[in-house]
Amino acid sequence: MKVRFSMIVFIILSFFHYGIQIAYCEFPNSEMSREEAKRLFTDANEKYLQAAKFIAAKNVQEAEQKLKDASLQYETILAHGFKNGQIYYNLGNTYYRQGELGKAILNYHKAERLLPRNADLDANLRLAKGAAEDKELSTEIPVAIQRIFFWFFLLNQNELSILTVSLYVMTMIALFFFIIRKHAWLKRVLIGLSAALLIVLISLGGKIYMEHGVDRGVVVTTKCEVRYGPGEEYEPKFEVHNGAECVIEDENDDWYRVYVKVGIKQDTDSKTSAEGKVSKDMRRGWLQKKYVDVI
Repeated sequence: MKVRFSMIVFIILSFFHYGIQIAYCEFPNSEMSREEAKRLFTDANEKYLQAAKFIAAKNVQEAEQKLKDASLQYETILAHGFKNGQIYYNLGNTYYRQGELGKAILNYHKAERLLPRNADLDANLRLAKGAAEDKELSTEIPVAIQRIFFWFFLLNQNELSILTVSLYVMTMIALFFFIIRKHAWLKRVLIGLSAALLIVLISLGGKIYMEHGVDRGVVVTTKCEVRYGPGEEYEPKFEVHNGAECVIEDENDDWYRVYVKVGIKQDTDSKTSAEGKVSKDMRRGWLQKKYVDVI
């Protein structure tokens, strides 16, 4: 029986490993075939490399054209439903080369969800944020917390989902054999698997809430004004620039109520409303939707 149980565990772990490999991309139901998408992706990569050569040769005009062509091809692939982390990452690099910091940061964040633990991606995201005019306020999670809950920060949503399913199947198998044999060691295994399943399930809920329950956006225009209310008739509160990140708290017609995650410079000469005098609301205001892309 121990051999059978070991074989089942091996199969489940193999399933988990395979699931990790496919968790980095989503397969679409699209008119564009996978072969066409691969061809377009390869061609876009080639254009990006050509642009890098033109930049090195100081041929700015040719470089800009190649970068525009590459970004358009990446966007076309994504528009047809091929949600792949490498595409988002390459698109972010292309926009960064064009000086479109907001769109670069946006696509780096989208790539993060599909390419966890990618050192190059993390480095490029930090580089893009560092180049933005508005500097993000420090929200670094303490290292101790990251180490204690390492699985939450190490795995993305898809990986946590696969781990949850795997632990559930293993728990049910352990329960089945415990009912049949009543061995003490099986009881301990069952308790351990149940505890692990509960922890991972809670972690998955937290990850889903962070990625889908809270809408985050990035400013993708050179600069724009955050106002006291949802309309141009309201007085500007402060100004944000390309690449500034925000949390979208509400919406009203063509406006988002946002909480910006960057330091701001407020005009002390302008009239300050009651909302502006409250420190926790200092960075809240209304921003036109056309200036923000949702992550």
